[in-house]
Amino acid sequence: MSRSKPALWLLMGVVLVAGIAAGWTRTATTGSSDDRKFAIAEEMRCLQCSGESVSKSQAPLAIQMRAEIGQQVAKGQTDDEIYSFFADRYGERVLLNPSGRGLIGLVWVIPVVVIGAGLAALALLFRRRGRGRTIDASVEDVDIVARARAAK
Repeated sequence: MSRSKPALWLLMGVVLVAGIAAGWTRTATTGSSDDRKFAIAEEMRCLQCSGESVSKSQAPLAIQMRAEIGQQVAKGQTDDEIYSFFADRYGERVLLNPSGRGLIGLVWVIPVVVIGAGLAALALLFRRRGRGRTIDASVEDVDIVARARAAK
C-alpha cells in the first residue's frame, strides 16, 4: 500500500462525515396533531428547567411553548418551520438537536477531524518506527548461522 492511500481514505471519510452532518435535517413527523405536538415538544429544551424537554416540563414557559406548538401545528406549519420559529425566538439552544449549520456544525465536524488526524499521525509514527529498525548481526551470530546452514 502506498503512502498516500491511507491519507486519501482518511480524507474521504472526513468529507463523507462532514457532508452527512451538513445535510442532516429533521424529518417530518406523521400522525395526529397531538402526536406531532408531542414529538416536536420532545425535541425542544425547556429554558427554565435543566435537562428537561418541553414535553415533560411543567414550567410556565414550557406550557406556553406547548400551546404555541399546538397553534403552529393547527396552522399547518411543517416541523422544520416550527423548529425555526422557536430557534429564531429563543436561539439554537432551545433545540435539543441543533441544526448543524454554521458554528454549531463545527461542534460536530471538528472532533471527527481531530480524531482522524490523530489516527493518521499514529499510523505514520508506527509505520516509520517499523521501517527504521534494522537488525545488525554480530560476527558470532553470522558464524552460527553459516555453520547451521552448512550442517544441513
